[in-house]
Amino acid sequence: MNMFDEIEKQKEDLPKFKTIPREVSKYSFNGYQKFAIVVFCVCFCFGIILGNLFPVCGSSSNFYGTCTSTEFNFSLMLFFWFVSFLLCLFFYALGHIISLLTSIDNQLRKNK
Repeated sequence: MNMFDEIEKQKEDLPKFKTIPREVSKYSFNGYQKFAIVVFCVCFCFGIILGNLFPVCGSSSNFYGTCTSTEFNFSLMLFFWFVSFLLCLFFYALGHIISLLTSIDNQLRKNK
């Protein structure tokens, strides 16, 4: 029993670029998953806008402490992206759980 022979038997090739759309189109998203994808795309753009709307102080004058130049708020953008990713991941997982439970219910109804 050679371990490398077993690996060769179970190894699958990576999908080619031409077959990727066919593989993705086989899977149908439910409402929660579509909502999560749309919200993440919106939040991705909104994170960039927030980083520009609330800039950080690049340099300040010594005497008055006022900001002389502002820079893009990269940390706010990353924080917003992270929080929106977690929120969308929650909704996507909820949709996936619902689709799994629906398929289990369909199988149980079919077997009766």
